Amino acid sequence: MENSNTIKEIEISTSRIVLKFLKLFLFSLIRLRFYIPGVPDIKVDKLYDLIKSNQSPLIIDCRDRTEFYAAEGSYKKCGHIPNAKLLPIFQFTANLVHLSSFKDKEIVTICPGGGMSLVAAEIMIKAGFTDVKSLRGGMNKWHRKGYPTTTAVNTEDTIYFIEGTETESLEDKLRKTSEKQTLDEAFTGEIHKTLDARNFNCPVPVLKSKKALMKLDVGQVLEILTTDPGSKKDIPAWAHVTGQELISVEESGPEEFRFLIKRLK
Repeated sequence: MENSNTIKEIEISTSRIVLKFLKLFLFSLIRLRFYIPGVPDIKVDKLYDLIKSNQSPLIIDCRDRTEFYAAEGSYKKCGHIPNAKLLPIFQFTANLVHLSSFKDKEIVTICPGGGMSLVAAEIMIKAGFTDVKSLRGGMNKWHRKGYPTTTAVNTEDTIYFIEGTETESLEDKLRKTSEKQTLDEAFTGEIHKTLDARNFNCPVPVLKSKKALMKLDVGQVLEILTTDPGSKKDIPAWAHVTGQELISVEESGPEEFRFLIKRLK
């Protein structure tokens, strides 16, 4: 009888573990597919097939120049898809007006893991572009599939319409934010909400951050904790393109990051 009870307890425990994993899987699936309503995505296999059949959409790569050309020090040195156009997320909104001739064309936005490309696609859709998709899994997935990339530097690959000097890069902005933290006193204001997005991979941290910040009032501060290396760039870039204030970026441990963002609008 005792053995029977023990087996029953083990069976119940196992079923609960399976249920928890199922819930986590469904939660992640829902977050990835429906977190930004109205923003469709496209699989890397489908995009590759379109390119092979000479039906390639306009591919807009939202990463930095260093990532696009796989320069030294870049995150995920995987180059870019041939014929993709470089339009870094920090220059995105300023250049949309110059892409008006593509409003009815098929467009695919790309970033390292799929988080910022979703935000970029959402911006384009709200601006009136009618057929925009985000590449699910981003360049990380494209590279894992072994699909062709290039590191060739071609001026025709870059969409820059801003006159004068090139706008500040994400690395420069992050460096200045870190310097500001060193020079100024540590933030002593009130933190109104803490979002624990640790152990989630891109694009979940930036999407969860978007939802959490929108629940705060203007002027309130969100603390975000992550472990995804991509979030070190994704979250500051998202804050920038949506007009929020990035107060600080801290590395609290190996692959552990802390962000403070104030909602401005």
